[in-house]
Amino acid sequence: MPKHQVVIVAGETGSGKTTQLPKICLELGRGVLGTIGHTQPRRVAARTVAARLAEELAVPIGEQVGFQIRFGDQTSDRTLIKVMTDGILLAETQNDRFLEQYDTLIIDEAHERSLNIDFLLGYIKRILPKRPDLKVIITSATIDLERFLKALQ
Repeated sequence: MPKHQVVIVAGETGSGKTTQLPKICLELGRGVLGTIGHTQPRRVAARTVAARLAEELAVPIGEQVGFQIRFGDQTSDRTLIKVMTDGILLAETQNDRFLEQYDTLIIDEAHERSLNIDFLLGYIKRILPKRPDLKVIITSATIDLERFLKALQ
């Protein structure tokens, strides 16, 4: 894993950011001390990405790879990668102020700039000094790198 706490990945649509980054994190030993949380802006995307990751890792959905959306939770105590909507992660901040259940967060499709993503990025920025072990990866196909870097500094 990079020495930096926050990494921004900009890449073309279809380049594999969504499916490859969580697997790379696993290979680097992330997901052991906490879950790899992977956000998606929509419920359908969260379910689809989780199914794809489970298929590529040859594991049943809900075991090492799971998902959580507003009216559905297919995760277990063995889940290493949890794909969820931005809203689910935001809601989790109410009971887990420092998001301690996660060792890695992948905020996918950050260019969508919804209120949920904006609130999440602001919240994560505030907890980073208290969570030096937390790694954050922000991905986008059309991100303004300079703008995001300034916002996170």
